[in-house]
Amino acid sequence: MEEKFKIIFNLKDEMFNIFKKSFEKEGYEIICKDENIVFIKKSEKELTAKQIAIILGMVRIHKKSTKGIIFMDITSAVQYLMKIPEEKAHKDGQFRWMMRQAYTKAIVEKNKGEM
Repeated sequence: MEEKFKIIFNLKDEMFNIFKKSFEKEGYEIICKDENIVFIKKSEKELTAKQIAIILGMVRIHKKSTKGIIFMDITSAVQYLMKIPEEKAHKDGQFRWMMRQAYTKAIVEKNKGEM
């Protein structure tokens, strides 16, 4: 099974209900839904509560500065996060950089679609 982790943010409840069926049909599991943020995975691996909190903390930073629904593929960042010790994760520069890159890529892709 190909491993995938995605964040969708600025997703209102009405839209979530529509997308939820699609997520399940594609084999995704909803890890967390909080404050218009949905974290989904297609993986056998489990994340700890602390890892989920670190990921969502990074996403909340960007959420405030973005309009519209954003689909962020954070697979490589999550795979990296799973390899480093939890106590170092929240200060790890490599992980933070990977999350910023995923956010930037998602914004660029969204803007391409609007042109």
